[in-house]
Amino acid sequence: MRLVVDLTKCQGYGQCAFLAPEVFTMHGDEAQEYHPDPDDSQRRRNLRAAASCPVQAIRLDGEEVPRQVPAAAPAHEDGGAFLRTGRIVIVGASLAGLRAAEQLREDGFTGSLTVIGDEPHEPYDRVPLSKQVQAGWVQPDRTALPRRRGTDAQWRLGAAATGLDVPGRQVHLAGGTRIGFDKLLIATGLRARPWPNPAEAALAGVVTLRTRQDAAHLRQLLAAGPARVLVIGAGFIGSEIASVCRGLGLQVTVAEAGPAPLRAALGETIGA
Repeated sequence: MRLVVDLTKCQGYGQCAFLAPEVFTMHGDEAQEYHPDPDDSQRRRNLRAAASCPVQAIRLDGEEVPRQVPAAAPAHEDGGAFLRTGRIVIVGASLAGLRAAEQLREDGFTGSLTVIGDEPHEPYDRVPLSKQVQAGWVQPDRTALPRRRGTDAQWRLGAAATGLDVPGRQVHLAGGTRIGFDKLLIATGLRARPWPNPAEAALAGVVTLRTRQDAAHLRQLLAAGPARVLVIGAGFIGSEIASVCRGLGLQVTVAEAGPAPLRAALGETIGA
């Protein structure tokens, strides 16, 4: 088994290390260690870890990365008719929504496909927003996710989904528009936790990082050379921003509720 990681694609999501920690382990700054002749159990974990990479940066030469194949429709259901004329709506126009749309087309769905997103942009990678964008290596508008294939979808961008009528099979959008569906996929992801006091959150210099617009605004603030930056939260995002600030020569303070940085993701020992 020969493993290749394309570092031009890898953004450090870390899914591989979580799913196959015996294989995807880092030694030093850049060396990644793996076992070249795993047993059958470990081989399955390796393949599963490679398939989990959101940007498909991992290639296993001579191995076919598995993917989930939908079960065939029961004989009494006209699954073929649905594949041709069905209506599928995906709420969420980020990584999960894009990959789901691509997979539906790859699996033979040729019916109506609609993707709804509350941001005005087509799917983009959020990982660079806290590091590469803030350091000036990448512009916010150059973070679009790569497309594996065409989706032939209707993109309803800048239109937040505000309600769901399950019996009527309709998604309600801001502004009053309703979109009908036969099947619905909700892939809305997470939201950044805002500062609890709205008036304080609106003060100049207070930023929540989640979107391209947030990243561009934060980049402008850091470029202005503030005397000190306060980062609340020492997870991956907070830690990367703190690192960028030091690289820019800015003084930075990090406040974290837990006993160590990155505790939730890596555990207290590694975080310390």
